Amino acid sequence: MMDTEPLIRISIAVRRKPGISEEEFSHYWAHKHGPLASEWLKRNRIVRYVQYHTTSQHRNLAQGMAEAIGKPLMAYDGVGDFWVRRYEDFEAAFLDPEYKERLQPDEDKFVDRDSVSLTVGVDYVCVDNGEIVHEHSRRFGHTEK
Repeated sequence: MMDTEPLIRISIAVRRKPGISEEEFSHYWAHKHGPLASEWLKRNRIVRYVQYHTTSQHRNLAQGMAEAIGKPLMAYDGVGDFWVRRYEDFEAAFLDPEYKERLQPDEDKFVDRDSVSLTVGVDYVCVDNGEIVHEHSRRFGHTEK
Protein backbone atom coordinates (compact mmCIF):
# COMPACT_ATOMS: atom_id res chain seq x y z
CA MET A 1 0.00 0.00 0.00
CA MET A 2 1.22 3.49 -0.74
CA ASP A 3 2.35 5.75 2.11
CA THR A 4 -0.34 8.42 2.26
CA GLU A 5 0.98 10.19 5.38
CA PRO A 6 2.91 12.88 3.47
CA LEU A 7 -0.22 13.69 1.45
CA ILE A 8 -3.30 15.83 2.07
CA ARG A 9 -6.59 13.92 2.00
CA ILE A 10 -9.91 15.42 0.97
CA SER A 11 -13.01 13.37 1.76
CA ILE A 12 -16.36 14.16 0.16
CA ALA A 13 -19.40 12.37 1.60
CA VAL A 14 -22.47 12.09 -0.64
CA ARG A 15 -25.96 10.64 -0.72
CA ARG A 16 -27.52 9.22 -3.83
CA LYS A 17 -30.03 11.21 -5.84
CA PRO A 18 -33.66 10.53 -4.83
CA GLY A 19 -35.20 7.78 -6.93
CA ILE A 20 -31.93 5.91 -7.47
CA SER A 21 -31.45 2.59 -5.69
CA GLU A 22 -28.29 1.80 -3.72
CA GLU A 23 -27.30 -0.74 -6.36
CA GLU A 24 -27.80 1.74 -9.21
CA PHE A 25 -25.83 4.39 -7.31
CA SER A 26 -22.86 2.13 -6.55
CA HIS A 27 -22.80 0.62 -10.03
CA TYR A 28 -22.91 4.00 -11.77
CA TRP A 29 -20.30 5.56 -9.49
CA ALA A 30 -17.90 2.59 -9.81
CA HIS A 31 -18.36 1.67 -13.47
CA LYS A 32 -19.35 4.93 -15.19
CA HIS A 33 -18.26 7.96 -13.18
CA GLY A 34 -15.00 6.50 -11.80
CA PRO A 35 -13.61 5.63 -15.23
CA LEU A 36 -14.88 8.94 -16.65
CA ALA A 37 -13.05 10.89 -13.92
CA SER A 38 -9.80 8.89 -13.84
CA GLU A 39 -7.88 10.60 -16.66
CA TRP A 40 -9.04 14.03 -15.45
CA LEU A 41 -7.89 13.22 -11.91
CA LYS A 42 -4.51 12.00 -13.13
CA ARG A 43 -4.02 15.05 -15.35
CA ASN A 44 -4.82 17.32 -12.41
CA ARG A 45 -2.22 15.74 -10.10
CA ILE A 46 -4.62 13.82 -7.87
CA VAL A 47 -2.27 11.18 -6.46
CA ARG A 48 -4.92 8.73 -5.26
CA TYR A 49 -8.71 8.46 -5.56
CA VAL A 50 -10.76 5.89 -3.67
CA GLN A 51 -14.51 5.36 -3.64
CA TYR A 52 -15.94 4.22 -0.31
CA HIS A 53 -19.37 2.63 -0.87
CA THR A 54 -21.67 2.38 2.18
CA THR A 55 -24.68 0.25 1.34
CA SER A 56 -27.43 -0.56 3.83
CA GLN A 57 -25.97 -4.09 3.96
CA HIS A 58 -22.71 -2.63 5.27
CA ARG A 59 -24.42 -0.13 7.58
CA ASN A 60 -26.46 -3.00 9.07
CA LEU A 61 -23.21 -4.62 10.18
CA ALA A 62 -22.65 -1.69 12.55
CA GLN A 63 -26.23 -1.16 13.73
CA GLY A 64 -25.57 -2.96 17.03
CA MET A 65 -22.52 -0.77 17.66
CA ALA A 66 -24.51 2.39 16.91
CA GLU A 67 -27.22 1.33 19.35
CA ALA A 68 -24.66 0.37 22.02
CA ILE A 69 -23.02 3.81 21.95
CA GLY A 70 -26.29 5.67 21.43
CA LYS A 71 -25.16 7.37 18.21
CA PRO A 72 -26.60 7.09 14.71
CA LEU A 73 -24.61 5.82 11.76
CA MET A 74 -23.56 8.43 9.25
CA ALA A 75 -26.31 8.75 6.64
CA TYR A 76 -24.22 8.73 3.46
CA ASP A 77 -24.15 6.37 0.51
CA GLY A 78 -20.47 6.90 -0.10
CA VAL A 79 -17.32 8.94 0.35
CA GLY A 80 -14.86 9.94 -2.34
CA ASP A 81 -11.33 10.20 -0.94
CA PHE A 82 -8.75 12.24 -2.85
CA TRP A 83 -5.05 12.46 -1.93
CA VAL A 84 -2.89 15.33 -3.20
CA ARG A 85 0.60 16.66 -2.55
CA ARG A 86 -0.70 20.24 -2.47
CA TYR A 87 -4.26 21.30 -1.65
CA GLU A 88 -4.09 23.84 -4.48
CA ASP A 89 -3.96 20.94 -6.95
CA PHE A 90 -7.35 19.74 -5.69
CA GLU A 91 -8.94 23.16 -6.08
CA ALA A 92 -7.38 23.59 -9.52
CA ALA A 93 -8.89 20.27 -10.64
CA PHE A 94 -12.39 21.52 -9.86
CA LEU A 95 -11.71 24.80 -11.65
CA ASP A 96 -10.62 22.88 -14.76
CA PRO A 97 -13.27 23.51 -17.48
CA GLU A 98 -13.55 19.74 -18.02
CA TYR A 99 -15.04 19.39 -14.54
CA LYS A 100 -17.88 21.84 -15.30
CA GLU A 101 -18.42 20.50 -18.82
CA ARG A 102 -18.22 16.71 -18.30
CA LEU A 103 -17.85 15.60 -14.71
CA GLN A 104 -20.27 17.81 -12.82
CA PRO A 105 -23.15 17.02 -15.22
CA ASP A 106 -22.30 13.33 -14.77
CA GLU A 107 -22.34 13.69 -10.97
CA ASP A 108 -25.79 15.27 -11.25
CA LYS A 109 -27.07 11.96 -12.65
CA PHE A 110 -26.52 10.09 -9.38
CA VAL A 111 -25.47 12.46 -6.52
CA ASP A 112 -27.82 14.54 -4.36
CA ARG A 113 -25.89 17.84 -4.42
CA ASP A 114 -27.64 19.13 -1.28
CA SER A 115 -26.16 16.23 0.71
CA VAL A 116 -22.50 16.84 -0.10
CA SER A 117 -20.18 17.29 2.88
CA LEU A 118 -16.41 17.83 2.70
CA THR A 119 -13.46 17.60 5.07
CA VAL A 120 -9.70 18.00 4.63
CA GLY A 121 -6.91 16.46 6.70
CA VAL A 122 -3.98 14.06 6.74
CA ASP A 123 -3.53 10.35 7.41
CA TYR A 124 -1.63 9.14 10.49
CA VAL A 125 -1.24 5.39 10.11
CA CYS A 126 -0.98 3.40 13.36
CA VAL A 127 -1.37 -0.15 12.01
CA ASP A 128 -0.63 -1.10 8.39
CA ASN A 129 -0.94 -4.57 6.90
CA GLY A 130 -1.37 -5.99 10.42
CA GLU A 131 1.83 -4.39 11.72
CA ILE A 132 2.27 -1.51 14.17
CA VAL A 133 3.75 1.54 12.45
CA HIS A 134 6.56 3.23 14.42
CA GLU A 135 7.95 5.63 11.81
CA HIS A 136 5.78 8.51 10.63
CA SER A 137 6.05 11.21 7.98
CA ARG A 138 4.69 13.89 10.31
CA ARG A 139 4.50 14.73 13.99
CA PHE A 140 1.65 16.42 15.81
CA GLY A 141 2.12 19.02 18.53
CA HIS A 142 5.37 18.06 20.23
CA THR A 143 9.11 17.92 19.72
CA GLU A 144 10.96 14.70 20.42
CA LYS A 145 13.55 15.04 23.26
